[in-house]
Amino acid sequence: MFKYRILSLAMCFFLLFSLMGCNSNTEKAYLYFELPEIPSTVDPQTAKTDAELIIVKNIYEGLMRKDADRKTVLGAAESISQDGLTYTFTLRDGITWDNDTAVTADDFVFGIRRALDPDTKSPFASRLFSVKNAKSVNSGKTSPENLGVIAIDDKTVKFTLEYEDEKFLETLTTSVAMPCNEKFFNDSKGKYGLFRENIISNGSYRLTKWNKESFGIRLYKNENYKGGFEARNAAVFLTCNPETPVTEKLSDGDIDIAFIETAERDNMEAKGFKTESAETTCWIITFSDDLSLNMRTALLKLVGADVYKNSLYSGYSPADSLFPNILNVNADSSGITPYNLEEGKSLYASEIKSYKDKKFPSDIVLKYYNDGYIKDTVTDIVGHWQSQLSAFINIEAVDSPDVLQSQLKEQTQSIAIFPVSDDGDHLEENNEN
Repeated sequence: MFKYRILSLAMCFFLLFSLMGCNSNTEKAYLYFELPEIPSTVDPQTAKTDAELIIVKNIYEGLMRKDADRKTVLGAAESISQDGLTYTFTLRDGITWDNDTAVTADDFVFGIRRALDPDTKSPFASRLFSVKNAKSVNSGKTSPENLGVIAIDDKTVKFTLEYEDEKFLETLTTSVAMPCNEKFFNDSKGKYGLFRENIISNGSYRLTKWNKESFGIRLYKNENYKGGFEARNAAVFLTCNPETPVTEKLSDGDIDIAFIETAERDNMEAKGFKTESAETTCWIITFSDDLSLNMRTALLKLVGADVYKNSLYSGYSPADSLFPNILNVNADSSGITPYNLEEGKSLYASEIKSYKDKKFPSDIVLKYYNDGYIKDTVTDIVGHWQSQLSAFINIEAVDSPDVLQSQLKEQTQSIAIFPVSDDGDHLEENNEN
């Protein structure tokens, strides 16, 4: 399955700009954005859904960031020097949080330590594994204080890497590497990023209101931000109301931007809407050799689009290839086992005879990365195996895809479903207004 994101930009968005006069001064424009789901947190070290990451990307700024051409450039840092595996960043003068307290090197160090602390359960912690001692810290074998990141002084952050990592600077643009003020975090007493009063920003926008009953979030231009990426709009109003179709709200002019279903793209474009899409993530089902080759093949032959397509969450579509389209422009079904019910059943019937009691092993568990959307799809696949093969398999969710990948490498996990992304272009890390 591809994680397929379609961003629909309404015509009224352009009209809004044109009404501002010949200078098209967008700084006074308000933007209404319908999120695909209600965010649970805007803690950058734990945020993982599209809605959460959209907000995080706009209210925080890392040492590095992406520019309009998607190039990795300096963010909160004004300079960087490299000496082998050592990177030293100097912060810009006058950087502050939106509560007017200074942003210091310690904030970036504490943010990195939090991300790799196993108690944080950061979903993207593995992006920082090139930092010295990062894996040991994340596995609980050593303290976060032993990480290869230190504050030389208030304006200087020094990283020491374990090995060369060509993606390191890009990683510093992503949510997991955002700063976190230790005092503010501790004063939040477990509520950091969960409520308006437990959020401070150092990015282009600041979060001013978060209504959790009738969901709504307001982002206003952060007047304390003095960086090179000023907010494009005076305010962004974020909503999520699934009771009314987003296509209807777009057509009525109630919202300016929304995620739409893949099937609705042509219809919305015909109405004059602009759409943008990208496929950067593919969900993989993997088996260890705990199961025989014939058994693995039999199960895979019963995994097809018709089995799970009706349970795909908005923005997901059946895969054409093992590789996301951003890596494989001419998808050719590479790595996809064609669905074949009869062949699968025949192969399974033959293979199950060699198993104890001629039954599928009861201790086999399918584990999947719980991103909040994929569970129904996993349930459909397992249910199809049960109904067609009488193969009863329990499922279990995990909080990080890295856990599954390591378990598969160590042959301690039999079946797993998890996402694989193009590390160079995480769509969910690049939703900026």
